[in-house]
This record gives sequence, C-alpha cells and structure tokens, in this order.
Amino acid sequence: MVSRLLDEFQGRGRLVASQPELVALSGLTTLAVKRQLEHLADRVVRLPGRPSCYLVVPPEYRLRGAPPIAYWLADYCRLRQQPYYVGLLSAAALHGSAQQAVQVTQVMTTVPTRALDVGNLHIEFHVKQRLLDTPLSTIKGLAAPLAVSSPEATALDLLAFQHCVGGVARAAEVIAGLLPVMTVEGWRRALPLAPVVVRQRMGYVLDTLSANRFAKLIQTSLPSKLRTVLLQTATPTMGSCGQQPWQVDDNIGLK
Repeated sequence: MVSRLLDEFQGRGRLVASQPELVALSGLTTLAVKRQLEHLADRVVRLPGRPSCYLVVPPEYRLRGAPPIAYWLADYCRLRQQPYYVGLLSAAALHGSAQQAVQVTQVMTTVPTRALDVGNLHIEFHVKQRLLDTPLSTIKGLAAPLAVSSPEATALDLLAFQHCVGGVARAAEVIAGLLPVMTVEGWRRALPLAPVVVRQRMGYVLDTLSANRFAKLIQTSLPSKLRTVLLQTATPTMGSCGQQPWQVDDNIGLK
C-alpha cells in the first residue's frame, strides 16, 4: 500500500511524503506505515525534523543517494511549514555567477536549522530576519519550482553573510558575475530591506567594480550622515576614516 502511494506521489512530481500523509491516505496505523517504509529502505530516505518526512529516490539517483535538491526542497520546507529560499553562493550559481563548483547548497530560513546531509548533498541553513520580504526570482529550466533570491537580494546577502561565503573578496567576485542580470528595478525592490551598513558596503563594492549606475542608486538610498564601517567585519581596521561617499574602511585592500 505505501509503495503504491509513493509511486503515485512520484508520478505527480512529488518526491517528499510525510508520515502523517501516508497514514491518512493508506488507512494504516502509524506503526504499520513505519514498518512498510523500513522495507522500502532501498527507495526512500528519512529526512530529519518534524513531521517525519521521507524522500523518494528514483532509480537513476540511487548511486548518488538523493535526487537534485530542486526536485524536493520546496515540498520538504512546505511540509515543515518553514519559509525558505536558496541564497548566497547557491543562488548566485543559479543566476549564472559561479567562480567554482558550489559544493554546499546554502538555504536561508527563519529559524535555526541543523545542516542536512542526504546522499551526496550537503545543505546549510542560515537564519535571516525579514526573510518573507526578500525579493525572489523564477529560475527557468529547473525540475520544480524553487524559491531563489533575486540577483540584487543575493548580492546584499553575500555581504551581510560574508563570513559564510569566504569573505568580501570572494563575495565581490561573485557579485561581479551577477552584474549582467541585475536591474534598476531589482535594486529598488531589494534595497529597502537592507541595513544601512550593508548598503554602504554594497555601494563601495559596486564602485570598485565600476558598476556606476547601480552604485549611484544605492548612494541615493543612504542617509546624509554615515558612520564609518569596516568592509570586512572579521578583519582589523586599517585606520582609514572611510572613503567617501560610502564611509567604508577598506580593511582588505579591495580597491
């Protein structure tokens, strides 16, 4: 019975099923469903968290241990009632900016969540305030709908979470690769959500990349009086008073 239900789920393009769903649809007890799932260990993987969820692994992905994350992440987060979007380096790669292969999928969410290893996939979760207001993009060609931060929101996150992406120098390289898909309208949607200090750093980085049109847009969003901020938060100051108009202490020599 459970095997047939999993076949039906997979036929509809759903690869994640919760244990309560399977109990309700099969009419079996929770214990009976659990035992049937144990006998199907070659085709399902239990995912952590509550409610108990199981990932269907189609035959073509069994050597890898899991299908690509785009096939199932949205359903997994929906069943857990956990808002999310793919962000940081993973979002940048989906937008076409990948300086090297991204080995980890970086996901933004609203509550602390343990990293997830499924097959050869490793997923990191990072908590972000105002996540629900973050502008998202639709990525064409994916196997299933996936929430992904817009190029502009991705760039701002790269600086806000610089410690998670290898520092500002790497963030700047990735932001440079995002420039072709950025728009003025995209910046207007993303900027109001970013703290002033992140906008200062973003303006400075765009200035170093000669992205003058976007840099000027950020400049107009800043208050008239700014305090000096470090470009890279975990690096000692170089004693600069901050370069105008951003008031950023370039403590890594980016420019």
